[in-house]
Order: sequence, then structure tokens, then C-alpha cells
Amino acid sequence: MASASSTRRIVTPKWLSCWLEFPFRIKNNQTGEYVEEATAHAMDYSARGPINQCGGFVGSAMIRLAAVKAMKAGTPTIYGMKPSSVLTVASLIVNISAGVTMPFVGALVDHTDHRKIMGTVSAFIMTVAVAVQIAISEDTWLAVWIFEIIGGYFLIMHQVCTMAYLPDLTHESAEMGHYTARFMMDQYLVQACFTLVIILVSTYWDYVDDGVIASTIATARLSAGIATGIGFVLFTYAWTFLFRKRPKLRSIPEGSNIFTTGFRQIAITTKHVFRKYRALRWFMIALLFSPEAGAGVVLSISVTFLTYYVRMTVTEIAIVSIIMLFCNVPGALISRFMCRKINPLNSFRCAVMINAMVNALIAGTVSGPEKKNLVYPYAAMAGVAFGWMFPSQRTLTVAIIPKGQETEMMGLVSFFGQILGWLPALIFTIMNENGVDMRWSLSIVGYFLATSCCLTFFCGSYEDAVQLVAHTSDAYLKEYSRNSGVDNFFDEEQIKDGNDDSDGSGTNTPSIEGKEDGIVEMA
Repeated sequence: MASASSTRRIVTPKWLSCWLEFPFRIKNNQTGEYVEEATAHAMDYSARGPINQCGGFVGSAMIRLAAVKAMKAGTPTIYGMKPSSVLTVASLIVNISAGVTMPFVGALVDHTDHRKIMGTVSAFIMTVAVAVQIAISEDTWLAVWIFEIIGGYFLIMHQVCTMAYLPDLTHESAEMGHYTARFMMDQYLVQACFTLVIILVSTYWDYVDDGVIASTIATARLSAGIATGIGFVLFTYAWTFLFRKRPKLRSIPEGSNIFTTGFRQIAITTKHVFRKYRALRWFMIALLFSPEAGAGVVLSISVTFLTYYVRMTVTEIAIVSIIMLFCNVPGALISRFMCRKINPLNSFRCAVMINAMVNALIAGTVSGPEKKNLVYPYAAMAGVAFGWMFPSQRTLTVAIIPKGQETEMMGLVSFFGQILGWLPALIFTIMNENGVDMRWSLSIVGYFLATSCCLTFFCGSYEDAVQLVAHTSDAYLKEYSRNSGVDNFFDEEQIKDGNDDSDGSGTNTPSIEGKEDGIVEMA
């Protein structure tokens, strides 16, 4: 329905789509046709991959530069914090800010037709924030740190915008598993190629540059430059030619305004979910403690641990990263298989528990720089687990949210993922500032993972949860039709009968206005 009332996209120049879009094209499993907005998601994910990875290289440089600055000042702290806390403090600021303001962002997505504009602007600001990091040096590290916070915030905002597009692709859990696994695989492969280039260049610089600091700064600048270029190309293409403008889902309720309606709607929707949907209720509670709770939290803690405690060079950290990335790909394939074999809920549980076990092994056995070689096999295990976990989580989310209210529910799920996103960073920072062994600080991530897994066992049966939300609300669709101005697109009889282009599963598949070069256009 949302797709049906969307504006048509800008026509892509054929010469451009042949070489840029083609590697990211994704087919619908049922029709065999390419789906434009699935391709847009793949390109968006792939643009975010190097930007995320760049944070590790720039973060390592910031820690070292902050330490140099503190050493020259003759103090153990810099701007009131230890150099080893600069990344986790940045994560803390990002996630508290996101938790407070995301209801307002969600209101803009739901109650205005600016979803595409918000996705475009957030991608632009995120890319600019990374571009500024090319200037990192001993004198500019604080400014780079500030832009790291800005970029992190707009990354979360961007994820909210893209998540709102996700349910329009399909209501079928198997099909969604296919899409999400492919999105993650594309992201991991682009991110891996990006990291491989960084490793090759930084290895050379390790030999020709004088000192670790110079090599670290040069590597950070290179990673920021490449990530900026990839982000500019892929974001621009996806948000110009593939994603479409959406109409508003509903009008602002009487007595509310755009600043307050998001908070009010979250309260109302949360009460509704907690009262009627047991599985979704406990899944959202589990997400409070998930590793995705808070953008960059796990990355900031990991980079701090490897840089400050294990004493890894930027090249060694890059090698750890590329091991994880290459192992993400089989993890995504495992996710697709396990979602079909044991259902997405059990698949998600397995992946989360493996992540918790890997974290416990690292905290228990990597006792210092002399044990750094243990990090590499653990990175492979963590890579498989992360590659397995996130597609399973996306597939599970789409499967158990009420149909006809996907955008609203996806916004609520995203919000729950941010409520306590700042807590691991806060605990890590407090323990670090008080001189607690960093291995214990790192283990906090494992406790959060184990808690998240345990909470999912209150969800009950996956089959019951899917059956409970298998309906589509007629009233909701009629209201959406009126608000979006497409009353004539679906007549009353079509809504009553479940739509002519239903796939027979009780869900609406994207209609096809036209075909061009074998691509399904999201009409």
C-alpha cells in the first residue's frame, strides 16, 4: 500500500545503472524480478559499512593522540577524562542524545511526507562528518571527536529512516530473510574490500613512517577519505534514483504537535503492544540489552580494548576487522538457513548466545599484549556470530510486528533499541575511570548479550506470534488510503477481498507499474 502511493523515481541513466547498480541488484524469490528498493537498501548498507569501519581507525588514532596530548600536559587525563575513555564517552553522548530525540524523528517519518528527505539529509551529514575526519592530527583530534559524535547521531537517524522503508519490501518472513541476508552480505563484502586496502597501505606505512603515531594518523586519514568517497557515490545513487518519496502515514492527532506527538504515540503504541502482543513485547524488552542497542557502542569498547589494553597497532586492528568481515558472510548464510530450519526467533537466540560466549572467552583469556594472537581466532568466531545475528533479528522483527502498522512498529522497535544503548558505554567508562581491569569492563558486553537472550524465552511460540499478527487491518488500510490521497487506488471491494495482487499469504506484494530491464518498480 505504501509503495503504491509513492511517487515515481527519477529515471536512472542506463549507462550508470549498468556498472554501478548492477552488482547490488536483488531478485524477488517468487517472481525472479529485480526489486528497486531492495537494491537501494543493499547500496545503503554497503555505504554504511566503510563508514562504520572508518570509526575504528579514526577512533584508534584519537585514543593515541589524546594520550600524547595528556602526556605532554603532564596529567593522566585530558578534558577531565582518561585518554582511554574518549571513544566510550563519545558513544555515551550519541546514544543519550538519540534516545531523547528519536521519538521526534519518528514523528517526522510517520506524520510528514519527508521520509526520503530525512534519509537523504542524514546520509549527507554523516558523509560530511567522515570527510572532516580526514584532517585528524594532534591539533585537530578534539574537533574530529566532535564530528564523530555528530556522525554517530545522524547514523542512528538514518537507520530509523531506512528501517521505515524495510516492511514495504515484503511481509513474508522467508523472503525478508533472503533480503536481509543479502543486505548484510553486500555490506560485509564492501567493508572487507575497504579494510583490505587499508591493511595493505598501512603495512607499507609501518615500514616507511617514523613511529606508530604517524602511521596511525595516516591510516585514519586514508580510511576517512575512502569511506567518504564510497558513501558519497552509493548514498547519492540510492537516495536519488531508487528510494521513493512516501506519503505521510497519518495526520497529527488533534491537541498534539509534531514535537510531542512522537512521545505520545510511543506511549500509546507501547501500551497496545504490551497488552496484545506477547512475543513482540518481550522481544522489544530483549532489544534493550542487545548488542545493537546504541550505534557504535560495541565498536568503541572493542577499539579501546584492542588499542589501549592489548596494545595492537592500527594494522593489527585492521586485520582483526577483516577476519570478522570475511566471517560475517558465512554468518549471514547461516542466518538464512537457520531462519528457515528452526525459525528466526531460535536463530536469533543461538547467534546472541554465541556472541556472549566469544565475549566471555576474550575477557577471560586475553590478559595482555602477550596474548594478542588469541584475538584473531576469536575475531573469526565473533564475525560468524554477528553475521548470523543481525539478519535473524531483522527477519524476526518483520515477522512478529502487526501487519498494516509496519512503519509505526519498526519505529517503536528502533526506539527500544536506543533506550539503554548508552548503558554499556557508561558502565565501561565508569569502570575504566576508576582503574578497574579493562577485561572486566569488556565483559559487560557479554552480560548484556546473555540477558538479551534469556529475555527472548518469554516470547513464547514463534508460530503463535506469527499467527497472531497474520491479519491486515482493514480500518488501518482505509485510513492510510484517505490520508495518503490514494482513495481511488484501492476500492472498497479490493480492500475487503485482500487485494487482487496479494500473494495468497494475506500480505500485499509490491505492484508492478512497469518493467524496465527486468526490474520490478515499486509502484
